[in-house]
Amino acid sequence: MADPAVDARALQNLIRRQFRLGLTAFGLLVGLLGLLPLAFTALPDPDVRPGSALVVWAVLGVAVYPALVVLGRWYVVRAERNERDAVEPERP
Repeated sequence: MADPAVDARALQNLIRRQFRLGLTAFGLLVGLLGLLPLAFTALPDPDVRPGSALVVWAVLGVAVYPALVVLGRWYVVRAERNERDAVEPERP
């Protein structure tokens, strides 16, 4: 029979690891999407150079989604690894 104190510690450790992973993923997401408006302000005015509006739409419509998929996949793999490590006891 498992010791409840050990189970509680393992659960707290899992929650802490998942929370840290969530904060890391959120930070990467903010870094990825939060800096786009700053990058877009560096582009020339669309009235002066009409092609700059195409760059904005290309980045928003094409480049952002693969990055979001990669970030999401990374998060899911790491979260599942955290859960698997919490369930399987460490071997000496």
